[in-house]
Amino acid sequence: MIADGKAIAQDIREKLTRVVAGFSVPLRLEIVIMGENPVIENFVRIKKKVGESLGIPVVEHRFQESTDEKMLEDAVRKLGEDKDIVGIIIQLPLPAHLAVQKILDAVPTEKDVDVLSTESVAAFRRGEAKVLPPVAGAIQEILERYKVAVAGKDVLIIGHGRLVGAPAELFFRHNDAHVTVVGRGTRLDELTKEADIIISGAGHPGLLKPEMIKQGAVIIDAGTSEAGGKIVGDADPKCAEVASVFTPVPGGVGPIAVALIFKNLLMLAQKYKVEP
Repeated sequence: MIADGKAIAQDIREKLTRVVAGFSVPLRLEIVIMGENPVIENFVRIKKKVGESLGIPVVEHRFQESTDEKMLEDAVRKLGEDKDIVGIIIQLPLPAHLAVQKILDAVPTEKDVDVLSTESVAAFRRGEAKVLPPVAGAIQEILERYKVAVAGKDVLIIGHGRLVGAPAELFFRHNDAHVTVVGRGTRLDELTKEADIIISGAGHPGLLKPEMIKQGAVIIDAGTSEAGGKIVGDADPKCAEVASVFTPVPGGVGPIAVALIFKNLLMLAQKYKVEP
């Protein structure tokens, strides 16, 4: 079965629209953007479109790619100190000359809709986070809607990046799965054939092929890269013929994760700023 991420995202947005209507003060999402990158611009455009559909403005804070670390860190901290600001995103990736985690840590936990600061991740690890990282939340939505049990299952996570692999690992460990995490350079065949659930965030087109997958496995493809001028995932689309649940790229995890960014914004606003 091919999971319809767009339909799930639409359902989430419809519910959020009703919540937004209950707020008596304006809400907005701040995005910090470094340089000009077509991939980044696409991500920002998608967030702005979703925000517009919800009546939540997305405000861009743009910096030259050459901006030094302290200047950017100070700017982010200043945003965090603004009492009128509810949620902040640092649009990744950042230029190589910056200490990424240091910049992410400048976002206050109560405004960290991506759950990427050290403090936010630590709270998530302890099971105390107020919101889920968007990709972890998207995984949860997919598993719940397609009635996939997690406890006791063998879960293979390919890649350990801060946006996909790391939060996915914590999510599955919290839900009593048996978790294996590997890099994309690992020989995968034996591991994939044993896995009940595969989460891939390697950003490597064609990494997973149908013959590598156990019949009836769940494949959640959160990898994105460009091939032939198109956005593609890590899994060959033919894997859907073997899997019991398969998320396509595009149209799978991505739309859900973006919708959940705004859900996180509203939840943090309810918790820390204003009650609807």
